[in-house]
Amino acid sequence: MSAALLAWARATLTRCQTSGATPAFSRSACYVSAAAAKQQKPASKQPIWHPAQFGRHNYSSQAGTSRQSAGRLYLGYALGSAAGLGGVAVYLQSKADDGTAMFATLQSVPRTAQAAWWGAEAGLAYKRLMSRYADHDSQECKDALSRTHQVLAEKLLRVCQSNGGVYIKAAQTFSTIQAIPKEYRKTLEVLQDQVEPGPVEDVAEVLLRELGAPASQLFAEFEPEARAAASLAQVHKARLHDGRQVAVKVQYLGLEAAVAADMTTLSALSTAAAWLFPTSFKLGWVLDDLRRNLDLELDFQLEAENASKLTRLLRGRKDVMAPAAIPHLSTKRVITMEWIEGCKVNDQAALVQASIRPQDVAVLLLDAFAEMTYVHGFVHGDPHPGNILVRPAPHQGFWWRHFSRWKQPQIVLLDHGLYLTIPDKLRHQYCQLWCSFVVYNHETAIALGTAIAGPRGGELLPAILRPGGLKTVSPEERKRLRSQAGVDNFGDLGQLLKALPRSLVEILRVSATVRGTSAQLGAPLADRLRVNAVHAMNGMAQSADASCPVEYIGDLKFKTRRMQISATVYALRAWAWISSSFRDMYFWSQPVAAA
Repeated sequence: MSAALLAWARATLTRCQTSGATPAFSRSACYVSAAAAKQQKPASKQPIWHPAQFGRHNYSSQAGTSRQSAGRLYLGYALGSAAGLGGVAVYLQSKADDGTAMFATLQSVPRTAQAAWWGAEAGLAYKRLMSRYADHDSQECKDALSRTHQVLAEKLLRVCQSNGGVYIKAAQTFSTIQAIPKEYRKTLEVLQDQVEPGPVEDVAEVLLRELGAPASQLFAEFEPEARAAASLAQVHKARLHDGRQVAVKVQYLGLEAAVAADMTTLSALSTAAAWLFPTSFKLGWVLDDLRRNLDLELDFQLEAENASKLTRLLRGRKDVMAPAAIPHLSTKRVITMEWIEGCKVNDQAALVQASIRPQDVAVLLLDAFAEMTYVHGFVHGDPHPGNILVRPAPHQGFWWRHFSRWKQPQIVLLDHGLYLTIPDKLRHQYCQLWCSFVVYNHETAIALGTAIAGPRGGELLPAILRPGGLKTVSPEERKRLRSQAGVDNFGDLGQLLKALPRSLVEILRVSATVRGTSAQLGAPLADRLRVNAVHAMNGMAQSADASCPVEYIGDLKFKTRRMQISATVYALRAWAWISSSFRDMYFWSQPVAAA
């Protein structure tokens, strides 16, 4: 089977070379081997992985890499490619029960080639860089490493954009992990909402398979052009026969087969990278988490259940909502939900145009996710800006109607496939940790950090989470904390995260995403402290599991200390309300300025 695949790839390459066209079976570029590329002149428009482009950036002016290192590198590249193609062959033999699955699996071959080639280039670049500098802690080496990160991140971005699907999902995941170099995080952030939709013919095929009828029978109207596209599905607007406007979210055709093949490739590349860089690349656990999350996100029936559960938990709030699913038009691969108009949460110009103050949205976003985290322990797991809409609340409160020129915002949460369920014990400890920040109780914070993250992370976790984070810590103290936690390099940080409870890692990831969005909207540090303290205090004494009673740690064992926290939190709430009220009254007569 592997030989047949290689023959197929060569035949496809021949057609591409003679016609100059990209094969219709994939948006990915055709694969060309390094040996063949050396004998050809570069075309005017080269594929993004073409070897001729690899010399564009000179990572080292010295010979640098030894023969042994280069041999290990190219062996790693060969292993990655072989593992990817071997996974395709195995999958074809065992899983292809219809033409669509086989077709989707064949499509993974050029994607595998692009990913493997980028991995080979990245490995060679980093090996050369490390051999060029004797002192890896020097500023010159750090600057060169940052430039290399940026160059390779931009190439990885183009690979992910070309390959789509799982590659975009993986890039979205990596862009939210603080252990990843910032150059990669910033570059890959654009993939959070910039995805090309698939052809409408594929959508029609999926609808027919899943719902048993064409779109013309299922809906009174169905827009062929997708309104939005993500890594795993795309959304079309439609109208039901009863007149209701709905959003129809449809998985890409052959997605499950493509996911299986692409995850095999990514796992092989991760294994090869860990072998080549044993002390600095230990992030295989990220792919393990991604694989588990994909299994959840591919089930749209679970997404409907999650949205319904969130609506029940937040039923007392009118400023947060999730669209309701239409059960008879929803399956595992298709979900139909009510259509909600709104603007993207970080589109400040659109917010102001809708008479919504961005800072109000920032505080509301912090408040909603704080309640989910500290009180309910059921948290939306993918809160990037593309999954959050904002609109004026349908029912404006009394204060907003009579004393504010701005409108009360309502946030609409989309994409409910991935949710984080926090164990009650961890939720209690996390609540207490934030309450210890309120009264500046450093000893209790360290005790709670140790209970949550173990001895290695006992001091580091509170330093990261407290308002201001490590920015408020001196360089000497920061170095001491890293040394105590055993974090000397990128790989050590990955190992520390791997050792932490998975729920805690997910909490940190979600919190970082929400914090970044709220900061863009203008939420000051004081608002973040107040919002988290309010909900941490409320959630600290609540227990959804009768078998898990609240166990207080440190000074929080004493009722007087908990009463002090309550008094401080109420004072913060009162001050926030008074200052906000005076601000609204002061600007009551001022017109809303356009951004």
